[in-house]
Amino acid sequence: MSPELRLKLKTALAGRRSVDMGQFQFLNLDRVRSRAGDDWPRLREKVYETSTQFIERRIGPDDVMIRVQGGFLIIFRASDVEASHLMVEAISGELNSFFLGEAGLEEVRSEAEARDVPTSELLEIVARSQPHDHSNPATGKSEAKPGLPADLETPWTPAPATERDDDGKTRWVEAPRPEARDRPSLVRVPADSSAASQQSWDDIVFRPVWDSRKSFISHHICVARKIVDGFAYYGRETLSGAADREQHQQLDRAVALSAQRGFQRARSAGHGSMIIVPVHYESLSTVSRRMEYFKILQPIPEPARRFFLLRIDGVPDGAPIAQLQEVCRSMKHFGAYVLVHHRFGLTQLDRFESCGIGIFSADTPPRLNDDGAADKDLMTCVAWVSAAIQMSAETSLLEIENTALLEAAISAGVRYFSGQEIAAEVEVPGPPRRLSLSAILNPPVEPGAHSDTFEID
Repeated sequence: MSPELRLKLKTALAGRRSVDMGQFQFLNLDRVRSRAGDDWPRLREKVYETSTQFIERRIGPDDVMIRVQGGFLIIFRASDVEASHLMVEAISGELNSFFLGEAGLEEVRSEAEARDVPTSELLEIVARSQPHDHSNPATGKSEAKPGLPADLETPWTPAPATERDDDGKTRWVEAPRPEARDRPSLVRVPADSSAASQQSWDDIVFRPVWDSRKSFISHHICVARKIVDGFAYYGRETLSGAADREQHQQLDRAVALSAQRGFQRARSAGHGSMIIVPVHYESLSTVSRRMEYFKILQPIPEPARRFFLLRIDGVPDGAPIAQLQEVCRSMKHFGAYVLVHHRFGLTQLDRFESCGIGIFSADTPPRLNDDGAADKDLMTCVAWVSAAIQMSAETSLLEIENTALLEAAISAGVRYFSGQEIAAEVEVPGPPRRLSLSAILNPPVEPGAHSDTFEID
């Protein structure tokens, strides 16, 4: 352990009897090593370097990150075990998504948890999981060297440290779990007070989004659903006629609350899930409307907000650029990043400059699902993708019902897709899972038989 890291650890533990500790353990490194051969050192370092970047991006300046055998430890300066749990869960979800789409690392899995532990036990975990120098340069004899500064030592006998994770195995140190604070309580979401009779939709579901570049389900869109004569309508299609502002606001509120409940249910099932939350521009266009909408998102703890992506629907062509930038900046505090959903064929995206949009999405026109894409439609997709790249953003096509169109759009550079041809909607957002293009083009007889669920604990 470097002197700088020792000093930072000492500062974080000063005067504290217990701390919130996050643990990350990498599983299946032995499998990766056996298959990688001479490429193992590069892959091993990629696991740790990427993890270091992901963790450093999340933690605060006073938190301490320590690389240990088979994973990482985080010592949080603040005492909030629920926030710490959500933080490590978010990091673990990002890591698992990365590993799933990275060649050679598909089998690597990050397991993570956070808990409150006595300071003495934390120091023991750190000491036992750090490599120790057992030789004295002056005498040549083997001597035990503590891995911590003298004023942080406790009267335990450190377990002999062996070689680091180069052998592909994980040696994880478990601390006793405090009974009273074993698992943080879920975020409490207020019940929706809207009367069912006033709703124009039947229920709210989660539609999977497929990442064509990494071949797995990466997100879920939270949308309202209405069944009419056997046909399903989604999102704002469920609003009858020319919907007014109040109808959009009612829908936005219901969707935002359902997204939070869906996240809680997914978390209770033992995994994280990235959720896209649509909101109409009319619900955000003034400060008062934004504040009213943000009250719904405010109960979400800040670490958990990284699981939510906010999508702006219905941006009018004449929306002032300054107003757009203000709306987008205000939304960044409540989600990982902001999306914009607009009509198909819009390739002039200059007005979204400096808005920090992560994904531009559009619904697939029915004629393209029925007849496929003509050359001009493909050129439109190419121009759209190019314009999005200029904004440092990706593109997403929804309501895909034509596999030939799907292949054409992929060739044009569109990255994300959603629709019945991709995967059916679900009541609870699931974890990231592998889904190949061939499985979409040639679905099995039994639904779900083509993919393996990749859970995030």
